[in-house]
Amino acid sequence: MAFKDKFIKYSFKSGWDNNMIIAFLLSLPFDSFEEIKDVVVAYLPEEKYTEETQKEIATICSQYQITFDKEIIQNKNWNEEWESSFEPVKVEDFCIIKADFHEGVDDSGFKYSISITPQMTFGTGHHETTYLMIELLSEINVENKKVFDFGAGTGILSILAEKMGASEIIAIDNDPIAVENIISNTKSNNCTKITASFGESADIGRFVFDLVFANINKNVLIQEVENLSMSLNKGGFLILSGILEDDFDEIKNLYEKNSMKLMKTLQKGKWLAMKFVAY
Repeated sequence: MAFKDKFIKYSFKSGWDNNMIIAFLLSLPFDSFEEIKDVVVAYLPEEKYTEETQKEIATICSQYQITFDKEIIQNKNWNEEWESSFEPVKVEDFCIIKADFHEGVDDSGFKYSISITPQMTFGTGHHETTYLMIELLSEINVENKKVFDFGAGTGILSILAEKMGASEIIAIDNDPIAVENIISNTKSNNCTKITASFGESADIGRFVFDLVFANINKNVLIQEVENLSMSLNKGGFLILSGILEDDFDEIKNLYEKNSMKLMKTLQKGKWLAMKFVAY
């Protein structure tokens, strides 16, 4: 796989906590975020470093009193920094997500074990959302279900769904590198029922899925509310995350206006995950 050669590394700092800084920046074309103490580090592919993007970053930072430094780094350096900070994600004794560079990690106490190659596409560094999605998924019978994973990232939820017995999984992402990463990770986890493809919209079919995931951000959840809601069969479940606690009412009301009923909400830090059922 041919990765981008260079990234612009941004280091953001302010009086806001890291989760809030990430939330302010989610609409920008960063490939990933990570938290290092009181600093949020974000990586922007060099080809996305446009005049318009620079203005958007400056505007948001000025609005929320965020300061930042930036530097150009090679892809090799990015991966080395990522690997040094990435830790396995453990959800009770249900599931562990580890990277292929984690050696000696004991996964014998977990029902499901997933191994991924994070590269440049693993989430946004705030693992609370991944944890919450998996926690809600653990309560659902996935046997022989048809699943849609919108904004699949590295394909963690798709891989877990297959391990739990799903009959078919459609995973899409709006980053071609993420799609390649999903394909690689599904192969390394011996998955055969996942189809990964590029896509910028959740409009891929009406009433065809039994379970839908969307671990993305508030703006996309609002934009795609009709497509995500209408993609489910009656009685199917929709699991959302990437939602800050302050946005709970807005997301709840919006989806309940689109034939969805909120069944459960989980919170970790300032992040929420919500499970809806279609009616």
